[in-house]
Amino acid sequence: MGLRASENEAKILAYSPGRYPMLVVELSPGDLRTLYYETGYDTERTKPVTKEWIRENAIGRHSFVEVDPPRDVPVSTLRHYVNREVLGEF
Repeated sequence: MGLRASENEAKILAYSPGRYPMLVVELSPGDLRTLYYETGYDTERTKPVTKEWIRENAIGRHSFVEVDPPRDVPVSTLRHYVNREVLGEF
């Protein structure tokens, strides 16, 4: 699993609502993954997903919030992004 060439960024596509959000990200072109609050959004502890899964399962069944347009965020700041942008904490 390779990270995005531009400064080890993750493209955030969606997140789950709630206190412990999951992220759906693209780590490199076509490499879609879920990252978990419980793992500190560790890119080594992910689950691969497909575009269909995002559309039908995450957004369709579990009310994930689509990030439109997707956000490129450095992998090292994913937890900070969730705290600030998703949870509204500072």
